[in-house]
Amino acid sequence: MIDVTELKVVRQSRTICQLDTLQIGSQDRIGIVGSNGSGKTTLLKVLAGLETDYQGRMNGSPEVRNQTTYVHQSPFLLRGTVLQNVMFGLRMQKIGRRERSQMALAWLKALGIAHLAERSTQNLSGGERRRTAMARALAVQPKLLLLDEPLADLDPGGIDAVVRVIHEYPHAVVIASPVTLPAELSCRIVTL
Repeated sequence: MIDVTELKVVRQSRTICQLDTLQIGSQDRIGIVGSNGSGKTTLLKVLAGLETDYQGRMNGSPEVRNQTTYVHQSPFLLRGTVLQNVMFGLRMQKIGRRERSQMALAWLKALGIAHLAERSTQNLSGGERRRTAMARALAVQPKLLLLDEPLADLDPGGIDAVVRVIHEYPHAVVIASPVTLPAELSCRIVTL
């Protein structure tokens, strides 16, 4: 699906991300682990096509390039309710309102936050914001889901819900984390 070779990102004469090889298959679970400043977020941005100034080579199928979703570690939410946020991408895909609502609610339920559906995004905790952004990303069923520190700010119940959803997701997932990931995710670990 995606093949990265000799990746190097340099800013102001300083290497901020370097990786010899990375191959991502259609159902892979990959954990990118490293300390702060090791280049985890930069790597996710390269994979998402948001960072294009790099050395090396990245090959990927066009289908994947058009169906990649990146969830930032400090996700931006639109004004409105949690449900409206999760339905946003589905609306862009021209899915009818009733089906959009059902799909969005299913992801909110899977992530343990269905009770927040009608709450304003302005009144959410950090963990609630993170799970709302993840539900919005999952709702559009990307072939490649890129998650930047998805377990940060979550209580134990939230961590369990997110781990379960990631484990069951049928497509490729790449997770950046400064700490070791739960064994239940069955990730292949890449250290930066």
